[in-house]
Amino acid sequence: MPAFVPFLLALTVAQADSVDVLIRRGTVHDGSGAPPRTTDVGIRGDRIVFLGDAGTAGIRAARTIDASGLMVAPGFIDPHTHVLEGVANANEERRRATSALMQGITTVTVGPDGRGPIDVAQVLGTAQARGIGVNVYALVGFGTVRQRVLGNSSAPATKAQVDSMRALIDQAMREGAYGVGSGLFYAPQSYSSIDEVIAVISAARPYGGVYDTHQRDESSYSIGLLNSVREAIRIGRESGLTTNVGHVKALGVDVWGYADSVLRLMREARASGHMVVADQYPWTASGTGLSAALKPRWAQAGGRDSLLARVSDRATRDRILAEMRDNLRRRGGDSTILLINGDADARPFIGKTLRDVAAARGMPPVETALDMIVNGLDMGVASFNMNERDIETFMRDPFVMTGSDGSGGHPRLYGTYPRKIRRYVLDKPVITMERMVQSSSGQVAQVYGIRERGELKVGHFADVIVFDPATIREMATYVEPERLSVGMRWVFVNGKAAVEGGQPTGVLAGRGLRKR
Repeated sequence: MPAFVPFLLALTVAQADSVDVLIRRGTVHDGSGAPPRTTDVGIRGDRIVFLGDAGTAGIRAARTIDASGLMVAPGFIDPHTHVLEGVANANEERRRATSALMQGITTVTVGPDGRGPIDVAQVLGTAQARGIGVNVYALVGFGTVRQRVLGNSSAPATKAQVDSMRALIDQAMREGAYGVGSGLFYAPQSYSSIDEVIAVISAARPYGGVYDTHQRDESSYSIGLLNSVREAIRIGRESGLTTNVGHVKALGVDVWGYADSVLRLMREARASGHMVVADQYPWTASGTGLSAALKPRWAQAGGRDSLLARVSDRATRDRILAEMRDNLRRRGGDSTILLINGDADARPFIGKTLRDVAAARGMPPVETALDMIVNGLDMGVASFNMNERDIETFMRDPFVMTGSDGSGGHPRLYGTYPRKIRRYVLDKPVITMERMVQSSSGQVAQVYGIRERGELKVGHFADVIVFDPATIREMATYVEPERLSVGMRWVFVNGKAAVEGGQPTGVLAGRGLRKR
């Protein structure tokens, strides 16, 4: 037990009759998965200092919140989101993370999909110094280190290059990263063999943590969904890290119905002694880029100049288009690709499907997509490629956590957690409220080793949310993806009210978290 804990508990006892905030008569889901109970929660400073019957204990409070009829829970921890990418240099509006707070999210990661920082201490320190609305923890990015050492090259790494990448992983882990993220679906990470990935990522073994991956294939692009899951498990096992399959899904018509098979592979790995988990968002559309969705990986090697050279050659262009047609087929066709974001030149296309744009241009859909990409319109897309049965099957598994994968232009950035509560707990239901809260808080903290957060316990940091089950819901849609969710009445981040009476306060109470 750390030396400060007895002191903290002694302080709690000595001042047990005085709290800054008392949340009374709420239905408490503590994040452990235990059944709810009606009890009171007391906050002093940045800690939870009381759980129980405040009247019997004679608790005095500077401020009392009547939570009768409301749910009280630990703040949600989002293990896979892009809400604060570039956090150290983001403007204040973005650093407030209002879209997260209005969902009850009080802690987020930076660095999924292999894009995490190497200079972890500097990124987190700068972000906290400038002010952030939520707590932030980092994953060092396999893609970041590979790009630093090899650029966009598709060549295999030499031993010297592997050693250089390992040194960068080691640096980031020493600075407090909670694990390593990869995005083996994306170029140039996709050019790495499994042996190269293991050789690099195993540099994190002495520090422990999580190997979080946007796996190489969620569909039938290359090695196939099930072989890709096997690869992710092997990388985690041989690197000595917990494997987390990020935003787990069965993407596209070729693999619909595979959820049970994916979960079976995860169960088999756990039975053999290797911990494997996943996170999931409750939407039928994924979010990615037009290139990533349709263009073959070999055609992306070397960057834009190399692509232009390839499409100028008729035979190579025909090969690219043929593979793009198959990629479009596996995603369900041109009507399932919705263009959702991009730069100023892309604005006329936002909210249109690839079918719409192709029809307006009088061109076939894949030729339209390639023309857009070549001319700098590589837009973000929502790709409607999942079915409801697979979503529900994954969600019921006790080792699948909640994660938003929140990114610009997709409603999951603004509405994932309220949507899961409304649609899959209250309206259907698929899971219980206690399981929803656990999968979104305590379980994430346990998997990643985030200490003193994720559960409502005396001595834990006061990341606490209060929401109304009658009104909580997502308001964001694919057409209007930036509408704030409703129903979150109070959100405390390190004891400070970031949402008060259903309205964001603008307080920047978040902290940069480092693995200890």
